[in-house]
Amino acid sequence: MTQNTSQTLDRLRDLFPPFRAKGRTVTRGAGIVFDPAKCTGCGLCASVCAAGGSGGKEPRPPRVHLFHDAAAGTSFAVLCQHCLDPQCMKACPNGALSKSKDGIVRMDKRLCVNCGLCIAACPEGAPFRAPDGEVVKCDLCDGEPACVEACPHGALMYTKGRRRLWIAPLRWLCQLMSFLLLVVVLVGSVCSLNVVTFDIACPFGVLQNVFSAKAILLTTIVAAVLFMLASVVFGRAFCGWLCPFGFVLDIVDKIIPHKLFRMPAFLRNRHNKYGVGAGALAAAGLAGTQAFCVVCPIGGVCRSYGLNSVMAGAEAAIIPAAAALNLGESRSWCRYFCPVGATLGLAAKYGLVRIEIGAMRCKKFSCMRCATVCPMGIIPEDQLVQGISPQINMAECITCLRCVGACPHGAASIRLVWQKPRTRHGSLPCVCTENAKREKA
Repeated sequence: MTQNTSQTLDRLRDLFPPFRAKGRTVTRGAGIVFDPAKCTGCGLCASVCAAGGSGGKEPRPPRVHLFHDAAAGTSFAVLCQHCLDPQCMKACPNGALSKSKDGIVRMDKRLCVNCGLCIAACPEGAPFRAPDGEVVKCDLCDGEPACVEACPHGALMYTKGRRRLWIAPLRWLCQLMSFLLLVVVLVGSVCSLNVVTFDIACPFGVLQNVFSAKAILLTTIVAAVLFMLASVVFGRAFCGWLCPFGFVLDIVDKIIPHKLFRMPAFLRNRHNKYGVGAGALAAAGLAGTQAFCVVCPIGGVCRSYGLNSVMAGAEAAIIPAAAALNLGESRSWCRYFCPVGATLGLAAKYGLVRIEIGAMRCKKFSCMRCATVCPMGIIPEDQLVQGISPQINMAECITCLRCVGACPHGAASIRLVWQKPRTRHGSLPCVCTENAKREKA
């Protein structure tokens, strides 16, 4: 994406900030997903649209346009993405654009005065000015797009935008059961658990034991290795699905809004948690005890029930202090300071699972749900805008699957390392500048 285009998008974001509607909102994301790898540039999509779409009553200016890159030998279809937060709708001074319950953004020609503000506001440049001066846009043929049926190579796919709604309830249930088990049933036992004949111990707690005792106990090492192997197989699923303090942070996240304050830039560094871990290990070696465990919010939550809460005293003070960081960003403790998550991340980085945002099915800026719901903030919006498949750092990903559950088009998925990626690493051609040139002409 060119610098001019990037600056244009920044200006549009300032002019039309994200809209947060109150009450019931349209959550479906109907639209057409375009796969440039399958497009041959035949132009049948534009031809059938110009013939009248699904109705086919009379010729009309096409609502889908095809751009060709002769140097690269590729083609790119431009049509309305029916955004979840349509900028064109907010820019229209007459209210001619509206979003229906089916997710389709429609234009009421009785109210449209062809001013062209929707063209300027649309990041995709999807509304077009016809040769006679009329502004037109795709309405998905009211749910039966003719261009999708006409495409002989399957480069266009119509989707009604259904999400995986079962993931969130399952995650909350697992978090609740884990919280009750580790806090109420097995009081204070999160640092070490006995499962059948196996002991599973917190890897960072074991490292502190090694530094404080200056000796290696084989049984504790094996217990930590089992925990690390689970992270190799499932990623940092403990952080996203089982951690009792993570459950507390997610509850705080639901109750209190973010961005009430902003931490200094030096604190918002994801490498800080490795520094905290190194400092804790050094302190354990000097003090001869598990120094970090005294202030660990995970252990603090687990020891906060019953008589333990009375005995804990100042130890419990770290819980509200760490949770208060959520007022700035979600999961701030996990992002920047938790050495336990840092230790598990070392195993998850080279693990068997990865989260993939496949650009071939992604609707880019018209959705952005995956980036919005990610509690760790590791999905870069600028790459989604350009149509690039972001490389998710699994050392930072807590495998909560929020992105997978929120994506209405199946672009976000969990994959194994040996599975062939469904991604695109090169950026898509941006047609905003081309459309602006046409509008100016």
